[in-house]
Amino acid sequence: MIRKLPEDLIRHIAAGEIVERPASVLKELVENSLDAGARRIVVSWEDAGKKSIRVTDDGAGMSPEDARLALERHATSKISSLDDLSAIGTYGFRGEALPSIAAVSRFQLVTRPQGASEAWSIEVEGGKIVREGPAGAPPGTSVSVENLFFNTPARLKFLKSDATERGLLSRVVEDAIFAARPVDFQVFSEGRETINLKASPEGTSPETALRERIARTWGRDKAASVEAVRAEGRYMTVWGWISDVHSHQSSAKLQRFYVNGRPVIHRRLIHALYDAYKGRLFTGRHPVAALFLEINPSLVDVNVHPSKREVRFSSEGEVYDFLSRALQSALSGGARMPEAMEERGGTVGRSSGLPPLPFSGPTLAETRAAYLVQAPAGPSPIPSQTVLAGSETEGDFTSLETFREAVFEPLCQFDDTYILVRSAGQLFIFDQHAAAERALFEKLQDGAEGKLPLRQPLLLPWVWEVSPEVAAMARDRLEDLTRMGYELEAFGEKAFRVRGVPAVLGDSGRVKEILEGLVDDLISEKIPKQWDAILVRAACLGSARAGDPLELAQMKGILADLQTCRSPWSCPHGRPTFLRVEPGELARRFRRT
Repeated sequence: MIRKLPEDLIRHIAAGEIVERPASVLKELVENSLDAGARRIVVSWEDAGKKSIRVTDDGAGMSPEDARLALERHATSKISSLDDLSAIGTYGFRGEALPSIAAVSRFQLVTRPQGASEAWSIEVEGGKIVREGPAGAPPGTSVSVENLFFNTPARLKFLKSDATERGLLSRVVEDAIFAARPVDFQVFSEGRETINLKASPEGTSPETALRERIARTWGRDKAASVEAVRAEGRYMTVWGWISDVHSHQSSAKLQRFYVNGRPVIHRRLIHALYDAYKGRLFTGRHPVAALFLEINPSLVDVNVHPSKREVRFSSEGEVYDFLSRALQSALSGGARMPEAMEERGGTVGRSSGLPPLPFSGPTLAETRAAYLVQAPAGPSPIPSQTVLAGSETEGDFTSLETFREAVFEPLCQFDDTYILVRSAGQLFIFDQHAAAERALFEKLQDGAEGKLPLRQPLLLPWVWEVSPEVAAMARDRLEDLTRMGYELEAFGEKAFRVRGVPAVLGDSGRVKEILEGLVDDLISEKIPKQWDAILVRAACLGSARAGDPLELAQMKGILADLQTCRSPWSCPHGRPTFLRVEPGELARRFRRT
């Protein structure tokens, strides 16, 4: 039997579509403030948004009648006809946000129109108005959302860690900060002020204002290494900033796309960004981007999803081609070599100039290896021992002693990934990343356990500027970073003075890269927060990678370091560090036997 759903159930279903987590609430409230013409917005949250979220603005405000209507489903001031849907110029338009939020929280709306003598307050619990009346408040609107999901506790189980939820809240604020440059923003996280930005001065160009906000939010070093993007097409314009080819990140979290001022997530736009960097970035590295696409509203469908983060273009192919060409042009025009002492991500060395391979034989897939590395049993991701199988011939290295006493002669680097080595008349193939990762992992481990010097003090400390999200995670994991060898001293709310680094890294250009990569991975929960997992990830980030060209001295250094290891046979993830070509294999393939 078909029946009409009761109103409270309808409200909860609508809330489930719009209010996924605290960041969903904050996004709707901030966008309402911007649509109300606010010139100043103050945001605060407690307990990662679960206990409270508050957004206060100095916008237009509402009369008591409009305030009540705003809490009714499908009530909005932003559209009135079907034609309006094809030319939407506001963030919100569905009229579902406030009633959906109020349905799953203890909610208070205090609003006062410009010129009114007093404000009006409405309190709602679980979707039902429990109290309303006059109140004292300045012109504008303040919305408080407390005890989110108090009446749907099962929803709380689907939230991530507090650090992750705070990171998502910070991202919402960053999206608004970049889009609304003429607006003041003040942000408090867990009672601590994390952002205090004044509006860009009148007459400042959008590009200049955006770059300054990138500097204030993501750090001065990010803003100093970006290239300007601006191009105009038939129906669209793109402008903004992208990182130069020498400045890249370990994650894609510093990428923002806006369509007609609205922050969006769009697979084709992301693909166009990476297409522009094709051949310019190492595998696993990501560009920084803040890009604004302005397009005829009639060619964009923003009514795709209740959260309004997704859009659809009437001609996606044309948008993709236009954006890809604009980005490639920006990178080509700004291409330059980095300065010798710049602390940025990049290669370990230049082209090695080593002689070519001494033979042209079977592919690695065709080559049979005498050593078969078996992954250790048990759930631990860090093997304590790896078993080798092979005949007991000279150079077999079935014992740690014979491996350490071996004389390795690197012949050349193959495919910027493998080191071909001769020892005792036999041919070995070392995986440069796996070998370097094993060596660095054990050095970091020994430093933390006091077997090696832990920290190298810096004669000239440097300042690490970060986003509020990264700063919060760095403070949360300060004990682990200190245990690894970093000495960080708070330097304001969004920066740290780096006074010491892990001694085993020395003056490596990856000191900063490891620090940033670790914190990014902890925020995105790519790695567990256990110490061993953090140590493994640090070793991975700090080691020579597949694709890094190496000098002969660097190859010798990797091999020498590996020979000092307690478990040289595999990397911390369990992959083999080297293979040995079976004795007689080459002769057999060349039909010499």
